[in-house]
Amino acid sequence: MSLVKALYQQCRKLKIDYEILCFDDLSKESIRSENRHLGSLFNINYMELSENLGRSKIRNWLAKSARYDNLLFIDCDSKITRKDFIKKYISAIENPYDIIHGGREYSPSPPRAKSKRLHWKYGTKRECPPAKKRTKHPHRYFHSNNFLIRKNIIKKFPFDEQLLGYGYEDLVMAQHLLSEGYNILALDNPVRHLGIEKNDVFLKKTVESIQNLVRFESRGLLKDTRLQELHSRLDRYGILHRTQQYLAKNMSKYEANLRSENPKLYQFDAFKLYHYIHEKSH
Repeated sequence: MSLVKALYQQCRKLKIDYEILCFDDLSKESIRSENRHLGSLFNINYMELSENLGRSKIRNWLAKSARYDNLLFIDCDSKITRKDFIKKYISAIENPYDIIHGGREYSPSPPRAKSKRLHWKYGTKRECPPAKKRTKHPHRYFHSNNFLIRKNIIKKFPFDEQLLGYGYEDLVMAQHLLSEGYNILALDNPVRHLGIEKNDVFLKKTVESIQNLVRFESRGLLKDTRLQELHSRLDRYGILHRTQQYLAKNMSKYEANLRSENPKLYQFDAFKLYHYIHEKSH
């Protein structure tokens, strides 16, 4: 609700032509009750769906329903922290563009719940580089939680509704668009990510995302990720098996640290590498 109101207020202040589409993908009734009044606000289209369509299908539906040519996608677990958020996007589209990625940020202070420190630390240190760094590797740092794209592009290359599971869907999309000759402009215009998971949940989702990565890789949909490159180097140097043995021996120690209040990211890197090697070998 606060996300929509922030967008609504900024658009009205700038006196631009706009619409805000809010499609509720079968949320809890308490959330729906809180959000229903949004439909009474000017230029806001609020709709409640009777089934959970999934991330790709609902985004494609939003794109088809949109009235204007520039589409800004923002995940609902986001917060607008900049008063010039919409203005920065408008300035960026004054020049020719294909896709503009605004980025994400996390709260500068760690969460009070020590059980959420891993996700916050990883997000802060790894997911939020400035636009200059994201420009060098646009497919690695692309997140679909905050990006702007022309409607004709998303109609031609919609979100792949066949991609199931959790993780790496954004990278598949970014690599596909780049291979089709489109450019991704990195912009320092992040939204704050609010959906921080508990350590156990974050570790479980990390394993699921690595399983997705291996599936995408086997179908030729994804390449050049950091995990894939590291795996190739270890294999090329003939130390892949020894690395796997070493990681397996220390994994219980790593996991204990990652569930603690002071998780170390190099141990999280080791956790990811271990599971990637494991999935690749099966």
